[in-house]
Formats: sequence, C-alpha cells, structure tokens
Amino acid sequence: MDITNAVGERVATTLGDVTIRRFLGKGKSGYSYLAENDVSTYVIKFMHYEPCAYYSFGDANKVDLEVVAFKKLERMGIKLPRLLEANADHNFLLKEYIDGKLVTDLVIAASLPDACVKQVFEMARVLKASDLNIDYFPDNFVVMNEVLYYVDYEYNQYDPLWNLPNWGLYYWANSSGMKAYKETKDALHINQSLDSGVPIKQPFEVLVRKWCDSYG
Repeated sequence: MDITNAVGERVATTLGDVTIRRFLGKGKSGYSYLAENDVSTYVIKFMHYEPCAYYSFGDANKVDLEVVAFKKLERMGIKLPRLLEANADHNFLLKEYIDGKLVTDLVIAASLPDACVKQVFEMARVLKASDLNIDYFPDNFVVMNEVLYYVDYEYNQYDPLWNLPNWGLYYWANSSGMKAYKETKDALHINQSLDSGVPIKQPFEVLVRKWCDSYG
C-alpha cells in the first residue's frame, strides 16, 4: 500500500477492517488518515522514514517510540486521543478520533479562543516540570467541547529554543502565514528558511508577549 495516497484502502486492525476515507496530514513521522468501520471513526497513522532537514528520530522504530510517548504523556495528564492499536509489523498506529476543530484552522480563521491558548500554556508548564517539550505546531492540536487535545504523541527533551514561547506560539500567531502555507505547502510562509524549522517572528512578538504575560 502506498501510504502517501491511501484513501480508499482497507486495513486489517484488531478492531476489525477499517476503510481509509480522508487524508488528514503529514508530519515529521507519519501520514495520518481518517478511517472508519461499522463501529466507529478512527485516525490511522502510517509511519514514514523520510528525512527531515532539522530533526532526527535515530534508528528506533517509530511505532515503538510513539507507544512509549503516549504512555508517558498520558501519565502526566496531557489530554490525548486514546491509543487503540500499535502495529509495528505493519508500521501503523490506530487512534481515537477527536471530533473537534483543528487549531490550525482556528489560527487561519483568526478565531483562536483565549481558552485554547491558556490550555496549551497549562500543558507546557506540566511538560517543562518534567524536562520535556512536545511538538507545539498547531496541526497537532484539536479543540473538542472546549477542551484542547494534543493529537500527536511526540515529545522531546526540553530545550528553550523549541519550547512554546520561543517556537510554537509563533505559528499560532501567524494567521496569514499559516493560510498561505496550507494553500501552497511552501514552508517559507511560516519559517525563516526551508531547512531550519525556525518560525518567522516578525511581526508577531507583540501578540506572543501578550499571551506569555497573560498565561505564561
């Protein structure tokens, strides 16, 4: 199966066969799709091993890494979709579908609720206390019933260069840039260069500082 174009494919899981209905997005580690069967709707994530210019997963199996990450973040109280199956043999995860609004869409629409920003700061405080960062890019968050969920499982050792105030929030503040990025796939609308993963910071410092003063 071509994981880059899997819409319409059927996949055998421990919860029965599921049919892939819609592409949700691609991250540093995998391609995610909406899938369903007669029982429910799910997210299925197929791991890829494509190189990333500014990040390395090492030689570890990405399915195993995400299982470890899910268990750790769940113990810490981070709101996550439930992990339903981890299939290392076929290189996928099956996760609970959080049926809400993607934070990226709220950013693009300039309708991001203050409560959403407050909740990501609350997550960040818990994570920093355990010397961790998560991937604060807005594609990784969904709001359902006014609750913010981190729908990825990735985490990293804490580094202030890649924390919420110095890195992630600049994507949450860049409405026009995120819109252009989603339309063109050109990361130069949101990043300072193609291979750095460093967000454009001008002219968003004022809004980021306001959020930090209010919730940090």
